[in-house]
Amino acid sequence: MTEFRITHDIAQAHPDIRERLTATTIEAVNESSARSPEDAARVLRHKLGEIGVQISEDACLAAIERIRAGKQLHFEIEPAPDDE
Repeated sequence: MTEFRITHDIAQAHPDIRERLTATTIEAVNESSARSPEDAARVLRHKLGEIGVQISEDACLAAIERIRAGKQLHFEIEPAPDDE
């Protein structure tokens, strides 16, 4: 099983983000295990979007490839930039 380390600056606003992100990522990976890396990346991106985490398709593909290679996945979450 791949380990997930999550560093975040929004813990006070979203105290359960670590658990939600980890659970959602594992769910997406399990759901898409028989799919191509590109399809699995789309599943991951969609599922993360459902919990309010925005991530690029390229980053999702890199995450899927890393997980499938048995490597550790490290998420760094930053607050969204202010729209001014």
